[in-house]
Amino acid sequence: MTDADFFRNRVRIRVNGLLVRDHSILMVQLHSPVAGRLIWMPPGGGVRFGEQLSSALQREMLEETGIRVSAGPLWYLHEVIQGDVHAVEFYYMCNFEGGSLRTGTDPEFSESEQIIRDAAFLPLDRLKEEDVHPAYLRDGFEADYLEQEIRGFPKFI
Repeated sequence: MTDADFFRNRVRIRVNGLLVRDHSILMVQLHSPVAGRLIWMPPGGGVRFGEQLSSALQREMLEETGIRVSAGPLWYLHEVIQGDVHAVEFYYMCNFEGGSLRTGTDPEFSESEQIIRDAAFLPLDRLKEEDVHPAYLRDGFEADYLEQEIRGFPKFI
């Protein structure tokens, strides 16, 4: 079994962080096991059994980007069902708590099979030019962020 098989044939709970600074959003570029190509997406990953979503968010953001955050409001819920991959994803706005941006690693993959290639703040007005996933973030996040809409519930994307 390869490390990528870890994601297959089961429901996976994921948490992702939306951190905006200077009209740019923190993203990681990775070779997606689902899409089979390089994509940009908010940092995040799997929730461990018994781990709170906010704790998983803090751990994943630090592992993948070197940035420490605290969880803000839940903005989006997203479900991915593609072939043998099924994930339910929680997207939280984040508060910057410290750290220095770096390209991190994903401990679910061995050193020779790392999928993370870069970590960067992408300008919001450039998201439509990049291969950002989920697609809604590419097409709708900037408008949602600029409206700063107050949500009593998260948006299903």
